[in-house]
Amino acid sequence: MTIWIDAACILVVFFSLSILAAYRIGGMIQMFAVQSLVLSFMPVLMHSHALSLRDILLSLGTMVLKAVLVPYILFWAIRHVSMRSEVKPIIGIGSSIVCGALLIAGSFWVSSSVTFPGKIASDLVIPCSLATVLLGFMIMVTRTRAVTQVVGYLVMENGIFLFALSLFDAMPILIEMGILLDIFAAVFIMAIVVNHINEEFERSPAAVKRWSKMGESI
Repeated sequence: MTIWIDAACILVVFFSLSILAAYRIGGMIQMFAVQSLVLSFMPVLMHSHALSLRDILLSLGTMVLKAVLVPYILFWAIRHVSMRSEVKPIIGIGSSIVCGALLIAGSFWVSSSVTFPGKIASDLVIPCSLATVLLGFMIMVTRTRAVTQVVGYLVMENGIFLFALSLFDAMPILIEMGILLDIFAAVFIMAIVVNHINEEFERSPAAVKRWSKMGESI
């Protein structure tokens, strides 16, 4: 089963780098959804030898919330603001890919010198989780759109979640569900804020037109 865990870890990092290199916001959200879907199978893969109801519930909760509900809210937000692509990232796509590759290499180098108590399901879990966190942080700081920054935050949380799975037995179920609830709340609030901003911009031209007519009558 280790080979499946390794493949899932590699896919998580691959989608993180793909999101960093993406230009269209819809594509970024779709890749985040697939990444979260892959991540949702990790609890089952890590405990396939002694699968419990807790593992199944965590996998299903992650799948429904992060792979379905959160992307749906993000797509709803970009439809309401007519936002389709990143306008001008702080760092270009080519430079972002190079920086992302360096971050991945650095993550593997740092992880090779760190020892953890107990047995880890796979040697790739720790470096891949660290690489995902760093790539998500880079997406946050190099993108200018609010939605793409939120996607970067969610990618970073996926890396934290992957790292937490390596300490799965020591984490209470309430903490795990609390993390997922916080992410859902953050994206839900973001969607509300974006929708209100869009409504304000839609009302502004009408207000300007009314004031201009009043000025002409005076």
